[in-house]
Amino acid sequence: MIPTSIHPYAHGDVDGELRLGWASWDRNRYKSRSIKWAYRDESGKISRGCPEIPVDAMLADMVILAYRQGELDHEDVAKIRAAFAS
Repeated sequence: MIPTSIHPYAHGDVDGELRLGWASWDRNRYKSRSIKWAYRDESGKISRGCPEIPVDAMLADMVILAYRQGELDHEDVAKIRAAFAS
């Protein structure tokens, strides 16, 4: 991944970053975008277990599935709605 936007993000007691950028599979064509939560492993390096998610279709599908399965609470849904309203 070639990050174009990096934002600090913590989940529980794990500090990391949300990274948005050109996907690792894009091969310098600058057409495929991905997003990932990058967190550090025990040695302080970004973990190799941080998967990239394609932005173009899969990200929306994942959010929709989580919503339909009841995995998003009212606060999560309110955050999503507020983001789209602004």
